[in-house]
Amino acid sequence: MKMRGIFTKKRIIIICIMLAVVAAGIVVFAVKAGKSKTAAGSKQQQNTVELSKMDLSTSVSATGTIESSKTVSVAANVKDIKIKNVKVQVGDKVKKGDTLVTFDVSDLNDALEEAGETYEDTVSEQNKKVSKASSNVSEAKSDYTSNTKEKKAAVAKAKKALAEAKRKKQGVEQAQSAYEQAVSELKNSKKQDESTIENAEDNLDTAISERKKSIKEAKKQLDEAKDALEKCKVTSPMTGIVTAVNVEEGGTYSGDTMFKIVKSNSYNITTTVDEYGISDLKIGQKVVFLTEATGDDELEGEVTFIAPTTESSNSSAEGANSGSSGGTSSNTTSGYEVKIKVKSKDKRLRMGLTAKCSIVKEEVKDVFAVPYDAIHEDSSGNSVIYAIVSDDKTNKSQEIQVTKGMESDYYVEISGENLQEGMKVIIPSDETSKSSDDEDSDSNKNSGIFGNMGGGGMQGGGPQGGGPQGGGGQGM
Repeated sequence: MKMRGIFTKKRIIIICIMLAVVAAGIVVFAVKAGKSKTAAGSKQQQNTVELSKMDLSTSVSATGTIESSKTVSVAANVKDIKIKNVKVQVGDKVKKGDTLVTFDVSDLNDALEEAGETYEDTVSEQNKKVSKASSNVSEAKSDYTSNTKEKKAAVAKAKKALAEAKRKKQGVEQAQSAYEQAVSELKNSKKQDESTIENAEDNLDTAISERKKSIKEAKKQLDEAKDALEKCKVTSPMTGIVTAVNVEEGGTYSGDTMFKIVKSNSYNITTTVDEYGISDLKIGQKVVFLTEATGDDELEGEVTFIAPTTESSNSSAEGANSGSSGGTSSNTTSGYEVKIKVKSKDKRLRMGLTAKCSIVKEEVKDVFAVPYDAIHEDSSGNSVIYAIVSDDKTNKSQEIQVTKGMESDYYVEISGENLQEGMKVIIPSDETSKSSDDEDSDSNKNSGIFGNMGGGGMQGGGPQGGGPQGGGGQGM
């Protein structure tokens, strides 16, 4: 009986050992199966993107307001004059030279007529004075000539008488005295006549000067009367749209601004850019913008002004709206005013529209590009990608050395000898990103500046385009 119990115990031990072995085998099989399944799952998560050429850009985004490129205030240089007729209303289109308002100018017409008559009378009167003074000069010179001739004749006669008296030796003393008297009279006559001529010429000069002065004053009054009437002709200085009318018929004009006119076919966008993005901007940079009124059509502009300080922008950026996210504009005191000239012509554009802008820092066109994750580094530090190549039975990955170019928020420009259009480039992914990555790889190819905004940046965002470093902003 004892032996039987021993065998029974041994049998139980053997059975337990066998069960343990079987259990261990099951565990090992399960682990191997799990590993195999994991490997299979990993293989399923290996994604590819088709290599193609596209356009890339880096940019700073900002939101602003569309304004007219030029606004003029119209006023007249007259005061206290009655308004007869206002020719335009707010919203009217006007051409350069169109009359905007007329005044009651009856008093000014009377003043002009009177000034004209005064001018004519002054000219006539002063010409007469000059003519008389000129005649006096001529008369004085004529008297000088005739008097001198007469006195010279008297001197010659006295001299002849003196010579005769000396020859006869009779009345020499008397003849000498008569001769000296004739010479003295000639001298005095010439002196007196020369003085008369000098006075007459002085009077002529005075008359001429007075004539010039009087006529000038009369002409000034006439011109002022004409100018007063001319100032009452209020016309549009340019072709545009009337945006303000501050006068009304029958009122008295006080000298203030009467009308405001904006240029209707030329626009600017005024915005602000914060300190993270302003250093990347410069005059002449290309801008692409969208508005609600123009839908998905990308319109073009150009940076024409960048405020040197925040103070200069805050004082003049009235009404500018702002964007948000890295490198974008804001209405804070740290914003710098930026003005953008709208280059695209579109009849749908209106003043006051909000414009969502992408200020292009750098762009390249028609280049090979892949997502960031597709680029790796080999043991030598070279940039490489892995592409799938197929033979008769299997797919293999091939390492291809590339040179990186411009970087956007999602894509990197690459170049290399072995790159081919349509090549399948391997990109890593996880279980949750496979489908979305496939969609992104299709939607982000060859799109416009607003097309590639993966991860919150524009097509040119990324480490150099998006976020604080590059200023590529939030998508539209």
